[in-house]
Amino acid sequence: MSQKPIIALDTSVLNRLVKDTDPEPFIAAILTGYAIRIPEMSYGEIAATRNPEVRKKLHDVCRRLLNVGMCIMPAHWIIDLHIKQFHHNPGHYNWLNVSARATIIEEEIQRGDFVNDEFLVEKQATALRCLQDEFEGAFPRSSRETGIPCTFNEWLVESQAGGGSFWNTASGLYKAAFGSNSAIDTSVVLDSAPDDATVKLLLNACPPFRAMVYAFELTHYDRSLRPINRGPAYKAKRNDQMMAVFLPYCDQFLTNDGDQLKCLREVASCAHIPVNVRSYDDFCSSLIVGS
Repeated sequence: MSQKPIIALDTSVLNRLVKDTDPEPFIAAILTGYAIRIPEMSYGEIAATRNPEVRKKLHDVCRRLLNVGMCIMPAHWIIDLHIKQFHHNPGHYNWLNVSARATIIEEEIQRGDFVNDEFLVEKQATALRCLQDEFEGAFPRSSRETGIPCTFNEWLVESQAGGGSFWNTASGLYKAAFGSNSAIDTSVVLDSAPDDATVKLLLNACPPFRAMVYAFELTHYDRSLRPINRGPAYKAKRNDQMMAVFLPYCDQFLTNDGDQLKCLREVASCAHIPVNVRSYDDFCSSLIVGS
């Protein structure tokens, strides 16, 4: 295992790198001082960039960074893998033993076939837009009028009561890893829904799964329940919020998106994930002062 600190980069950081006047000092610093994790979802957004000149610059930076790191699978693949490994043998499950490396994406980053195909780029851009629309549609505004929690922490207390929303979300993710809904293995069928004790055991044992549940509940609270103009808002979009799955895989997660920064910090805190979610500017400042 690398002794260097591990950082994961959101797409917003990669975009900032290609737009900054002189990003080379930053790139040089992280190439020499850090091990890098590139979430597949970051590269997927690069592949959806319609401007070919910007897309080429993003791809070139990504390929350089890959020299001192690796690519991590899509969030839903990671969740599927962990749930299946846990389900097959809960007593011997260790989340650190489940490889999330996406070598097939690393090979594509080296080749660059996808990002040079305008037809595939357009399909990717359209698909991401549809996923974002579906995501927002999954959290309709609640008609509830009384006793609405004013903060996410208050909502967590309520949602984690017996049969609450939190457990429904966790159970739903567990079930989705099996059968026709699985992204990676349709041959395994779940005979019965997991009971609460099983779900709780997985939540405690699997930080990526735990982070995803808290991320979904945060969006649920913000879109469906949070009193309008009261309490902090959490407006991260689908891909930004799903990046929560990658938090346990790094020491620092870097973003240049204010909404994502706020949401992932909240998720990391509530889910007890020991990661420093930092802004691009804050990280660059730390390099200058040597911290």
